[in-house]
Amino acid sequence: MHLLIKKMKYQRLFIFLFSMQLLGYPVYAQATSVDYMRAAIEATNQKHYKEAIILCDAAIAVNSTSSAAYFHRGYNKLLLKDYKAAIVDLSVCLDLSPNNIRAYLYRGYSNQKAGNSWAASTDYNSARKLDSIETFAFVAGNMFRASLGN
Repeated sequence: MHLLIKKMKYQRLFIFLFSMQLLGYPVYAQATSVDYMRAAIEATNQKHYKEAIILCDAAIAVNSTSSAAYFHRGYNKLLLKDYKAAIVDLSVCLDLSPNNIRAYLYRGYSNQKAGNSWAASTDYNSARKLDSIETFAFVAGNMFRASLGN
């Protein structure tokens, strides 16, 4: 049984590495979490959100305590409008890095979009305690975009 599980892990790794090559991302024999995060940020900049999530998965597989990888994966899930999954990743990010104002703001926005007004309000208040000006700008910008129908 143990051998079967180990074989399945290698098969998934091979499929992942092969798909990364097909997508044009460099595949390193000893890729670090930072390597995967650089590629994930580039994928996000190119609006390849699903690929960015896969790269964040790889970064987390290499370093499970990378708050940046959880943040970026949550952010990409938010961009794909998968609000519940974004909330989970942003929550893990905040467990690892409790002073990450952006994680509070994006989790608050995800909670707002998911219909969790109380949780959204709590997140915005937590962000406001860290930086009231940045929080005000974020909330005001989202209210303005909402008024335009975007």
